[in-house]
Amino acid sequence: MKKSILALGLAALALQGCYSDITVRERAPLQVETIEVKKPVEQQYREFRGQVVTAEQTNLAFRIQGEISHLLVKSGQSVRKGQVVAKLDDQKLQQQYRDAQAQYELATKQLRRGAELFSRDMISSSELDELTSNKQLAKAQYQNIQHQIQYTSLKAPFAGVVASVDKERFENVGAGETVVSIYQDDKVYVKISLSDYILASITPQAQKNAYQPRAYFSGVDQSYSMTYLEHSSEPDSQSRAYELWLQMPQPAEKILPGTSVAVNVDMVAAGLSSIQGYQLPMTVLEAGTKPGEFFVWKHAEGVVTKTPVHVDQVNSFGVIVDTGVTQGDVLVSSNLRKLRDGEEVALKGNK
Repeated sequence: MKKSILALGLAALALQGCYSDITVRERAPLQVETIEVKKPVEQQYREFRGQVVTAEQTNLAFRIQGEISHLLVKSGQSVRKGQVVAKLDDQKLQQQYRDAQAQYELATKQLRRGAELFSRDMISSSELDELTSNKQLAKAQYQNIQHQIQYTSLKAPFAGVVASVDKERFENVGAGETVVSIYQDDKVYVKISLSDYILASITPQAQKNAYQPRAYFSGVDQSYSMTYLEHSSEPDSQSRAYELWLQMPQPAEKILPGTSVAVNVDMVAAGLSSIQGYQLPMTVLEAGTKPGEFFVWKHAEGVVTKTPVHVDQVNSFGVIVDTGVTQGDVLVSSNLRKLRDGEEVALKGNK
């Protein structure tokens, strides 16, 4: 028994001697790369996708009902101001016109004869009044038929291009039914969609701003400046986005409706943003657990601090952050997932 206790004691002494040579080493600080936040961006470009739409499209319709006898235009055709684009069958109206003309001429002669007889006291004043009324009624009917005949010709109210022909020859149409649509081809209208956030920034002062965004049309080498035209006050029923229209004169190489377009807008110059943001690379951002939640790691005196930020927009250079950072801040751009708030780190080198 004593030998066993002695053996255990010797073994414990031997182990103690082994562990006395082991030293505890502290973990080396995590090596990270950093960038310094530069001055705020003076321009905030945002690209909006849109489409060329017809300028001042107007639906043309007859004022009276009838059967279409002639359709004189087709889609895509250029028309002059006052050019006849469609006609109604006016055979019945022409017959009514001849009858009304005869009635008017007869009533005029009868009134003239009645005036002579009245001057000789051969008819009473009431009889003369009746002849006068007959002439006025005949004249009104005659003029009405004249207008009816004029309404059988549908004319272009301005020079432009036929957008669509909605009826066919020999088809019966009612008053006010669209027969032909035309638009002005001396202008280019572009329609883009906007969020309610941006739309709220379009103040009367912003509308008067002389800033002109640049438009890049598909298949067209040259870019063009455009001016504000108008915007909708209600969202689109399907997309729920608001719509804004820009305009410019039609260039020599005509840009047709349906052409896709990219519009680059400097939000600051356009008066649609007054926020000074900071351009940062994507590498400094750490996503949070909620949608739209982002953080950066600030480095100061060897220690990192996790700070929430707001991303105003994403562009080809990274992101623009408008809150959470200031000029001169040093941000960690590597090993973000390994960092802990308040942890000491070592810098690989500033960029």
